[in-house]
Amino acid sequence: MDVPQLVSGFQEGLENFRPFFWWMAAGSILVFLSSMLLIPWLIVRLPEDFFQSSDRAIPYLTTGHPVWRFVITVVKNLAGAAFIMAGLIMLFIPGQGILTMVVGFMLTSFPGKQRIVYWFASRNAIFRSLNALRRRWNKPPFSSVIIVGRRETGE
Repeated sequence: MDVPQLVSGFQEGLENFRPFFWWMAAGSILVFLSSMLLIPWLIVRLPEDFFQSSDRAIPYLTTGHPVWRFVITVVKNLAGAAFIMAGLIMLFIPGQGILTMVVGFMLTSFPGKQRIVYWFASRNAIFRSLNALRRRWNKPPFSSVIIVGRRETGE
């Protein structure tokens, strides 16, 4: 098989996947736009001492009907997994990849999650970005981050 045949075969193969590429482009734009809206909205609603507490109980997950708690937990974990996946994708396309992953980890429930979130949040660039978002919305900055029993200001 010579090169021109190989190139034309490749072009024909790409033509078969044209709808797939359009859906991927639309999905990429949707993820980008939703991250630009949802991430700041979620971050400014966190309390300023969010990264200082090692045991934070979520009221709607400790009270109420067990079925309702289960549904909320499943939806919260699915949303967190979606944010983590979107953050991983945004490491290679335009978007706030690391911040999106931090929010995704915050939403999920698994052992060791808090250490991962606090580790991410203690990175100077991420901590400054989180506080810059809060300043933009006139919210007090996060005061500090606890990492494995030790306080770091992140500044």
